[in-house]
Formats: sequence, structure tokens, C-alpha cells
Amino acid sequence: MISMHEIYNVLLFEFPYFKKINEDRRTLLCNRTKLFIDGTDFIPKKGLKLTNRMIILIAACSQQLTLGFKKHYGYDYFDKIIVYPEKYLSTITQKMHTGEMNTSGIIVLSWEDFYKGMSIDDNAQNVGLHEFAHALEFMDIANKDVDEMYSACLDKFITIGRHYLKNNPGKIFFRNYATTNMSEFLAVATEYYFEKPKEFFQNEPELFEALDDAYQQNILSKNARYSNESTKIKTISGEEIYGNTSSLLNQVGEVIAYLVFNGFAGFITFQMPILGCILLGIGNYGIYHFLIKSSFMLYSDNVKIQQPLARILFNLMFPRIVSLSSVVSYSNVLYVAVQETRNNGLKQQWDFTNWKPDVEYSFSVCYLFEGKLTYAKLSSTCQNLNKVFTFLSVKKKVATRFEGELVKF
Repeated sequence: MISMHEIYNVLLFEFPYFKKINEDRRTLLCNRTKLFIDGTDFIPKKGLKLTNRMIILIAACSQQLTLGFKKHYGYDYFDKIIVYPEKYLSTITQKMHTGEMNTSGIIVLSWEDFYKGMSIDDNAQNVGLHEFAHALEFMDIANKDVDEMYSACLDKFITIGRHYLKNNPGKIFFRNYATTNMSEFLAVATEYYFEKPKEFFQNEPELFEALDDAYQQNILSKNARYSNESTKIKTISGEEIYGNTSSLLNQVGEVIAYLVFNGFAGFITFQMPILGCILLGIGNYGIYHFLIKSSFMLYSDNVKIQQPLARILFNLMFPRIVSLSSVVSYSNVLYVAVQETRNNGLKQQWDFTNWKPDVEYSFSVCYLFEGKLTYAKLSSTCQNLNKVFTFLSVKKKVATRFEGELVKF
């Protein structure tokens, strides 16, 4: 049995990342390392004598990536870690490897290469970080339990990364292996994020900030990472691209109508309880539908978010008041998701040629507001989603999802 005391001592003397974080985060890292150890089967190969020290360091590396997550930080899908003493012949590729992520829920590592990568923490070559980054990405793609902020920001990072690789052939900041595919690009960028954060930010700030939002570690201690551009931009600009917002007068009318309706339903409840409860349910659904859901309008320069009136009324009781309409920069928009409102249950793949302009779809904008995920939604038809998706992905580097899948441009 590995104790918390043993974990703390091993990390203090041998885990460089441990020395860079404060005592509260050290305690959190130790606790999560212990949970990971208890839920994972570590399997030595080729005569390796696997010690508690080795297990602790590997487990701590996994939790280094997810220390900023509030939940879903344990890699629950990956319950086995195979450890070889040195480079090994992969049964999948039939090549010599230092590590690999197997989609069956197994991570394989060479101890010699893992320890070297962990000990030298300023060269951005860390096989542990690399493979656990692959594991997190796979869990997101396979819809396993993964942090919501990570998932949203990962889509943004991938979208920016595709632009980066396309526009910088042979001239990238990262080592060449990052150009293999987007999965390797993410894994290599993760190594740079933790081991060369200053150089990463100075050379590729847009990519760095997307990854910093994903891992939620504020690794450069920038107290003002979130500039809250939505409060700085006062007016919308550019031509309308897509969306729909309601006037204040319409929203007030909706509020009054539904409050009167619910008042009437409440009165009926005293006379006829069953009918009254049915009417109250309908009325509350209406209030939720019209008040709680924000709406939006995409413009060529920024996005207008119309806050639900209920939130505005609520904030009148407090010093901080949220305006009815706010304007958000595209740099804060993570993705726009589209899903058929009346889905028949069949999983659809994105295809511009099969787009149905007369069918109602649910549109959702996910954006960062003061460092938190925020959503605005609407249901509508769209005559030319090709134009909308191309504008967002190609021109604004905003990720686009169709039926839950990231659209590739």
C-alpha cells in the first residue's frame, strides 16, 4: 500500500513539476495521484522490477495534465499501464517505441525514456506527457468522461492548429514530429506547454492560449488571462452572417404573458389540482424556453449575445448588472454546434450536399465569459450552412460541430 507520505516525498525530490506549484496544489496532486494508483493496474514487462517510486512518478505525470480540471481527471477508461525497462517492440506497429496509447484502455511506457523525459523538464521531450495527452484526446473523441472545458477548448485548439500547419509548411515552432497529424501536434504542443511555456507563448500565443484554456493551469501566472473582451467591445460591427435576437419589448411581453399565465394556472390549481399542475408545467416550460436560453447573432467582426431577461432581472438585485446584449470577440468563441431538432436517432455525418435548408436545427454558441464556459442557443432553419461553417472555421478559427462531431475543413 502506497501512503500519502510516500507520494509527497517522492514527488518533492524527483518530480520537477511539483516544485513549481504551491502547497495547496501539491496536496491536490498527491490526492489525485493516490486515486489514480488505486484505480490502475501497473504491469511490468521484460523483467522490470516495478517499485512504488516508479508507480508514483508515472501516476503523478498523468495528473499533471489534469490538475486544473474540477472533475473527470482520472482517465477512468485507461485502467492498465504497461512499463518496459527500455524501448520495446510494439505489437501494433512492429517498430521500436518509447511509449504508446492503445485505444483498448492501455498506456505503454519505456521507464528509461519516461524518467529521462520527466527529469529534464526544459527540452519539451517528455514521453509521459505525450502519451497521456493522447489518452485525454481519445477519451474526448470517444465520448468518454472528460472535462467539459477541456473538450470545448480542445476543439478550438485543433481548429487553430489546422490553420497553423496549413499556413506554415516546414516552418513550425515545434519539433517536426508535430506535423505527423493533429493528434501528434496536440501531444507535442502539450510537451512544449509544460516544459517551454514562455517560448511557446512568445512564438505562438494563439495556440498557447487555446491550450492554456484547455488544461486550465494558467501556467505563466498571468492574472489577467481572461480580458473579458465581451465587456470591452461596446458595439457590433460588420455584416450579419447568421442568427436571431429578440427586441427588449418582445422579451418583456413574453415575460408578462407567461407570468400572467402561471398566475392563472396557480389559481386554477386550488380549484382543480390536476389541471392546474398541467398548466403550471406548460407555463414553466415556456418561461424556461423564453427566459433562460440566450440567443445570438453572428456578425463578420464579432458576435452579439442576447442574455435571457430572467438573468437581467435577477442581477438587478445585486451590484453587478449584466446587460441585455453583449458583444463577444471571435477569439473568445470556442465552437458553434448544430444538431437537427427532430433527430430520428440516427447518427448523421456532415455533408454539405445533404444539408436540408427547410429542416429546423438547434444552434449553440459556446464561448468564454470571465474564464467560464457560457452558451447561447436558438432553433431555426438555415439556407446556407456551408457559408456559415466556412466563415467560422476558415476565417475566424472557430470550431464547428455537427451532430456532436468536429467538422474538418
